[in-house]
Amino acid sequence: MRDDTENVAEVQLLRAQRAQLANRLKTPGWYVAAMAFGWAVAFAMPIGSHYLTGTGIGGSLLAGVVFLLAQYALARVSGVDVGIRTWQYPSGRAWTIAIVVVIFAADAAETLLLDHGLLGAAIAVGVLATLAGTGCWQGHMRGIRRDLEAGRAAR
Repeated sequence: MRDDTENVAEVQLLRAQRAQLANRLKTPGWYVAAMAFGWAVAFAMPIGSHYLTGTGIGGSLLAGVVFLLAQYALARVSGVDVGIRTWQYPSGRAWTIAIVVVIFAADAAETLLLDHGLLGAAIAVGVLATLAGTGCWQGHMRGIRRDLEAGRAAR
C-alpha cells in the first residue's frame, strides 16, 4: 500500500502537467487576428451577397479556409490539437451557443437592414458581430484551457 505522501506528490505532478498543457494553448496575437478576419468575412457575406452574385459562396469558402488554417497553425505552434469540434469541451459549449446566437442574430439583422436600404447600419452590425464573435471565440478558448487544466475531458 502506498503512503499518502506519494499520492500527494503524484497529484501535484499531474496538476503541474495539466497546467503546463493548458499554458501551451494560450492564443497568440496572430491567431486572434486570423479569427477576427474570418469572422469579418463571414459577417460581410450578407452585405456582399446582397449586391454581388456569388460572393456568398466565395466568402463562405474563404472564411472556412481561414478558420481551418488558423486552427491547424495553432495546433502546430502549441502542440495541442483541440480540433475543430471544440464544443465537445464542457466549458466550450456555452460559448458555442453564444457564437451561434451571434451568427443568426447578425445575419437576420443585416438582411433586414439591407432590405430597408440601410447599408451603413448593416455594416455597423457586421462590425459589432465581428467583435462579438471574436470575443466569444477567445472565451471559448479560455474555457478549453480551463478544462485542460482541470482535467475535464472532451466528450
